[in-house]
Amino acid sequence: MPDKMLPDISSEEHLFRGVPRIQWDFQHNRPSSAIFKDSKGVSVDRDYKRKNDECIKRLLELRDFVGVAKIKVQKVLEINASVFYKPTPDNIYHSEIHDSPHKINIGGSKAQKLRDASEVVYCKF
Repeated sequence: MPDKMLPDISSEEHLFRGVPRIQWDFQHNRPSSAIFKDSKGVSVDRDYKRKNDECIKRLLELRDFVGVAKIKVQKVLEINASVFYKPTPDNIYHSEIHDSPHKINIGGSKAQKLRDASEVVYCKF
């Protein structure tokens, strides 16, 4: 694990989001758009030169997720959402997706677009 990362997140990086059972759409076998709704900011891990397997393993160590989705930063920006690097003492990769630079909570249609642009990279089922 690197001691320090560049604060600017490249548009080529991917962001990984753990999916709890309650946010899995079993009818369509994919995450619901709720994975991109959080009044405190959508918590994600940036890949920062790590392989998919490393990113997935890290999220699964934190919590019993039923799935993990990833989305490219470029896609987030194209949907007009914002990405912020916000490391925590426990997680140097922690970042957040917000609706915009001035609004945290992501609206319904934007959350659906983010979900549709994301890719499931791990599924328990």
